[in-house]
Amino acid sequence: MSTLTIELDPGLAHCLEDVARREKKPVSIWARERLARAALEETSEQNGYPAGWLKLFGSVSDDLTFEAPARGESRPVTALSLE
Repeated sequence: MSTLTIELDPGLAHCLEDVARREKKPVSIWARERLARAALEETSEQNGYPAGWLKLFGSVSDDLTFEAPARGESRPVTALSLE
């Protein structure tokens, strides 16, 4: 595992410590999770995902808030021959 050392101004350091404490995590774990999420978002966008998709992922919590798009008529399918 690699180690990253960064210098933070006191105000930012205090803010990050507060946020990590509210999430009941050490600052190092909180920062690692945020960096991993940022890397995932960047890689995903490069692979064609829309910006901000990760924030919406899993946001539909029940079947009542989601409607599948209308589907057209299905076309007949020819049976496969296993001969």
